[in-house]
Amino acid sequence: MRQSLLLSACLVIGATSALADDKDRKDDKTKSEPTAVAVELQVTRKLDQKQFQYLNAADSTRLVFVLRYPGKQLLGVDQSSRVTSLKDDKGNSMADEKSSFPPNFSTYPQVALDRSALLVTVGAYNRAPGKGATKLLLEGDLVVICGTDEKTEEIKKFAFKEKAKAKSGGFEVTVEQEKGAGFGPEGPVFQMTSKVRGVKSFVVKDADGKAAEVAPRGWYGSGENWTFNYALVKPLKEGSIHVTYFSKEEKVKVPIDLSVGLGLSE
Repeated sequence: MRQSLLLSACLVIGATSALADDKDRKDDKTKSEPTAVAVELQVTRKLDQKQFQYLNAADSTRLVFVLRYPGKQLLGVDQSSRVTSLKDDKGNSMADEKSSFPPNFSTYPQVALDRSALLVTVGAYNRAPGKGATKLLLEGDLVVICGTDEKTEEIKKFAFKEKAKAKSGGFEVTVEQEKGAGFGPEGPVFQMTSKVRGVKSFVVKDADGKAAEVAPRGWYGSGENWTFNYALVKPLKEGSIHVTYFSKEEKVKVPIDLSVGLGLSE
């Protein structure tokens, strides 16, 4: 009897442990999966040009969503991304067969400063949801570009004087202004050119090894030509520059299936 009770207890404990492990695995998987959440929806209706000149010459629909992918360093959207369907819940397609620009994911997303998220836009021209529609439905394959193989380059004893230049690896830093323009950051304004877009962090340290506050001012480029703009919040005569970046890239396909309420009145 005691052996039977002991065996039953062991079976219950074992089953509970297995269920807990399975739940943990599912939770871990959920935490690592990409998510897409709509943050903006704009629908424009064509107006009578006789009454309202220069306004709304055509119907249009614009959807913006934020994509998050835990564990990935997001750099951009690849041109191989494809929208397979963009329609309302009445079956009206947002794709204009006569248009040379069918709805697709923009390859110029806004990238979060920590590379954890992308703001992706999908636009439809000459099309808007039909009468009685309450939802916009988006399906497609978004191919995101992610950074891998993290590395760091260092420029030692860099003098933050106007027109000063220095190189390290594939990075070149040039000071454009020694001091700020009288508003905003007071320190030097400079830019860095690079052959890689995947810059994870840009750190400036003073002579004592203390990090100086850096104000990012945007970046742009394509192919192997990228420009990053920065300014130091406080003046600094000399310091070291530490650039952490991703030397390689990978492409990851993310299926997108969104249903967004229109909230339009009849």
